[in-house]
Amino acid sequence: MDGSVKYQKPKGTRDLFGRELERIRAVCDAGRAFFQKHGYREIVTPTFEFADLFTRSIGEHTDIVEKETYTFAVGKKVYELRPEGTASVLRALIENKIPLPSRLMYIGPMYRKEKPQKGRYREFLQIGIELIGEGEPLYDAEMIEQGQKFLDAVGAENVSIEINSIGCPACRAQYKEVLLADLDARRAELCNDCRRRLQRNFLRIFDCKKEVCSRILDEAPKITDHLCADCAEHYARMKEYLNVFAVTYIENKKLVRGLDYYTRTVFEFKHHLLGAQDTVLAGGRYDLLMKELGGRDAPALGWAMGIERLLLTMPAHLPPIRKKLVFYTAILGVKQLKRALQLRDAIHERGYVCINGSPNTVLKQQMKRAHRAGVDYAIIYGAEEAQRRICIVRNMTSGKQHEIPLESFTTFLESL
Repeated sequence: MDGSVKYQKPKGTRDLFGRELERIRAVCDAGRAFFQKHGYREIVTPTFEFADLFTRSIGEHTDIVEKETYTFAVGKKVYELRPEGTASVLRALIENKIPLPSRLMYIGPMYRKEKPQKGRYREFLQIGIELIGEGEPLYDAEMIEQGQKFLDAVGAENVSIEINSIGCPACRAQYKEVLLADLDARRAELCNDCRRRLQRNFLRIFDCKKEVCSRILDEAPKITDHLCADCAEHYARMKEYLNVFAVTYIENKKLVRGLDYYTRTVFEFKHHLLGAQDTVLAGGRYDLLMKELGGRDAPALGWAMGIERLLLTMPAHLPPIRKKLVFYTAILGVKQLKRALQLRDAIHERGYVCINGSPNTVLKQQMKRAHRAGVDYAIIYGAEEAQRRICIVRNMTSGKQHEIPLESFTTFLESL
């Protein structure tokens, strides 16, 4: 054999192990602990749903639905791997008649056929929170504050918060006329995507990163200046609450979200060192989505955060990982196995990790395996130790070892 790899992972995916997997799990554990304190309950939904769920919620003319979803058919039924979490959570809430108001949190994989980039994969992990049944602007501000506090808790650095309001359907209908009239003379200068979006999903033109479009849109009317009275009041009160929560933010009048279901408040947490894909956390309000999916008419808001991109904003030593001590029982002879298993069980009862060696392998080989496994302590137990009713404990870092009477073994573990 030439040593080449016969099978490789699909483009845009990755294998997780070692420190990176530990960091991801630490962030997930921190998320569960943090948001449970704020009244959120975890929910787990299927990784695939009927395709029309995402078409109804995200919008059939969004880039996600048109270009990025993984779709497959089984007989006459068409399914999609979920590209985002909100639609699935609301479907579950409606289907299972979960009472409102409700605070729900999810952690899980999402799938999009995007071009892989730094911190952006085709299979990626998200943490998201959804608050359904609360329409007060207080909760918009609270949700932004919770995002900030969580990022602070896990050690994310240099993250800024941008906010905007995209109004309601009534605001947008009037604003669309104003915007189209303003852009009419310069429509030919816009890129093909922006000209298409003007007809299908016009707010998305503000997402365009091309320089000519960005320059034109800098001078165009902004929706925040054309809100109806109710939406303007909601936005103003939300900013007042942000000040009470001591949240520092930037108003970005070009900020929109790429999904059709958003209304009023939208926000993004950005990290300037991530390049063009600088958004770490994003969300907003979506008061019309519950009814669109067949549920009761209820206000709702939420946000989602990509874990892979979050880790790029954090020093390598963060989040702190609570390391468990790891032991290796080097067993010398089958007759010693039963007692060695009792030592293993004592180690497990204290929450530590224990790897058993094979009693049919010589000590030198067992110690090599213990070293390769990166254990903290090796427990050596053979016929001589059994006769003396001791075990030998070797510190694998210092190389020092000492004898522990079997009746004192639990006391030794408690002293660590």
